[in-house]
Amino acid sequence: MEDNTFFKSVWRFNGLVIALAGILSVGVLIFITYKLFNDVTRERNTSNIVNLEEDTEIKESWNLGQLSKLNDGKTLIIPLHSNQSFNRSYFSKSSNSTRNYLFIDTETLQEKWLFDHTDYLIERSDWLKRDDYNAEDPVIAILYQLVKLDSDSDNRLSADDLSIIAIASPDGSNYKELINEVELIVDHTLLSKKELFLIYQKDNISYSAIIDLAKRTIIKTTQLPKIGA
Repeated sequence: MEDNTFFKSVWRFNGLVIALAGILSVGVLIFITYKLFNDVTRERNTSNIVNLEEDTEIKESWNLGQLSKLNDGKTLIIPLHSNQSFNRSYFSKSSNSTRNYLFIDTETLQEKWLFDHTDYLIERSDWLKRDDYNAEDPVIAILYQLVKLDSDSDNRLSADDLSIIAIASPDGSNYKELINEVELIVDHTLLSKKELFLIYQKDNISYSAIIDLAKRTIIKTTQLPKIGA
């Protein structure tokens, strides 16, 4: 009798352990399912993408970004950002992108937009000055990389599309496009106050270019040698 009582107690204990383990497993499974569901259905944020889909309801809002001072505060530059929100079947998505720049002359209080529209995606804007680490060094020009066309036909303007390299004065004037159908800007440096050395990629080929900043023209373009060539 004592043996039977002992075994019954062991069986009950084992049954309790198994039941608790089952409850714990179900709880873990529910938690994992909840986390996966939230991850799949949560709002997804991206940057530098402009949605062009005509069959999708897109909510677009606009806001001005952080103000920057150029050349002893004589020029103020403020980016204009767009925020697009749109829904998919099981998740929502939003994208923040730079679409224009506002320039303000602090001496005359004249205001000027870089473009008179918001049709482009501005991937990057680089201030060109001789010493990047010297805040007092004047900005000579601003280099832009922007996307104007949906070259890969995915109904979006993004870094996957071919871009354009352009240049403008620090106050937003004298804007000029220099190189089309660029895949990537690798790097750049000023050779002098008048010349910019630029490395970029086009058609899977790397090039270097020397740009005359005053005339806004390309002085020389060279295809970079391939390894072993």
